[in-house]
Amino acid sequence: MKSFLLSACLLMIPTWLQAQAERSVFTAVGRGVATTFTTDYQTIGINPANLGFRKSFRDPKFTLGVMEANVSMFSGTLNRRELVKTVFAPQNINLSQEEKAEAARRFTDTPFGFNFDAMLIGASIYVKKIGGFAFSINDRVQFFSRLNRTTSEIVFLGSNASYFPFLLLSNGRIIPNAPNLSPDVRERVVAGFINEQNAQTYGQVLDGSRFSSNWYREFNFAYGTKLIDEYNFALHIGGGVRLLCGLALINLVAQDGQLIRNNISMSPTFNLNFGASVQNSNPSFVGLQDNVSDFRRVFAATPVGTGTAFDIGINMTIKRNFYLGIAATNIGSINWTGNAYNLADSKLREIQGSGINTYNLLVTSQNNLQLAGERAALEWRGTNNIRQQLPGVLRIGASYEYFRTFHAGIDVIIPLTEAATNIEHPIIAFGGDYRLNRWLKISTGFNLDGYQEGKVNFPAGIAYTASRRFFEMGVSTRDLVTFFAKPPGGSNVSFSVGFARFKW
Repeated sequence: MKSFLLSACLLMIPTWLQAQAERSVFTAVGRGVATTFTTDYQTIGINPANLGFRKSFRDPKFTLGVMEANVSMFSGTLNRRELVKTVFAPQNINLSQEEKAEAARRFTDTPFGFNFDAMLIGASIYVKKIGGFAFSINDRVQFFSRLNRTTSEIVFLGSNASYFPFLLLSNGRIIPNAPNLSPDVRERVVAGFINEQNAQTYGQVLDGSRFSSNWYREFNFAYGTKLIDEYNFALHIGGGVRLLCGLALINLVAQDGQLIRNNISMSPTFNLNFGASVQNSNPSFVGLQDNVSDFRRVFAATPVGTGTAFDIGINMTIKRNFYLGIAATNIGSINWTGNAYNLADSKLREIQGSGINTYNLLVTSQNNLQLAGERAALEWRGTNNIRQQLPGVLRIGASYEYFRTFHAGIDVIIPLTEAATNIEHPIIAFGGDYRLNRWLKISTGFNLDGYQEGKVNFPAGIAYTASRRFFEMGVSTRDLVTFFAKPPGGSNVSFSVGFARFKW
């Protein structure tokens, strides 16, 4: 078994490289605010009312873009170098027993997040007296984890975790698990186990932990128009619908000793074998097929879920320069019907494997952790359907623009659901754009992120616009400080790019 769960996804992402708030919009990532700023197809999923807004007759009527991408990685414990290597080159990390014990301590009760959003193609058109229409195809991958002490030890130390008081050695001997065992003995451990009367349920073992991930492909349609057009006041409204194809789901959450989320569903294209039917309670995870290309896994993966989401928003212009926007986005659900399983709340009695030897929690092997298949630590039960809420948010934004030279504003983004991978806390962001000349625009700001419990990020970006605004490209990051030092509260490595955006 080469890999487990979403390692299949993360191993292919670097071949073609979201932030939750800005999606794939590279022009918004650099300032951290977007509700009253974005236009054309870039406003999909942010505020569809902006599609009906035009500042003057010189604004383009048609916009086309391809391959805009935004990747964001956050860790409350890893520095920049460790974080980048963890996501993009986990095979180059090989932790020793002592380093794994230290990793278990570092990852206890600390957040780790990964968001990736790629817009494959997007287009919008504005029709006078009717409004603006937009379409885009996006891929979104989201991951978030926060592990308690017991779970963190089991992930990194495997059978050597302190939860298991007895160890089975390769020679058949059973010995007590003790902190002072030599490395030679640790290397000969085959399994760790605990007596039935002392064993805890999965909900008790995972209590306070969250391990969630989604990957779905979106087909987006949106429309915005102007309702009121007075000299000192204009009102725009808009709506959007999003058709979803689900490719991967992991949602494990435990509170108060109980499993409140216990789902998994994976595309068969990843060759993770869940058995012949949903009644199979002993699925196996056999890893990636060597004869399947990364291109097929990314662009032609077989969906295992379908869903629908809706966006609605308004945008008000007051005295021509002050903007106020409110939008509710990603409201809906997705049903996972293929390779769908629930984790039974049985007891954790034993585990095989020495624990993962990398900081990437999604990349492991049968020798690291035996989490599925014969004699697995976890018991999975097939199901016909898993209905999952989407990570809906409420956006409230305000901004002021000074003669198209300086545009500054504030965004507040509030989670509306407790869906897997949704932000845990509201995001508060301040930022803006400054146009240096006709061709160059710089962006910056600061924000409190919804995963990071008060950590302050300082985004930055630069965009180039060709003469007559026909062509635009740019790069940006959600936190410039992380590239130079490890700021308090954790590391946030992110970058967003767009090199093929055309306007007429």
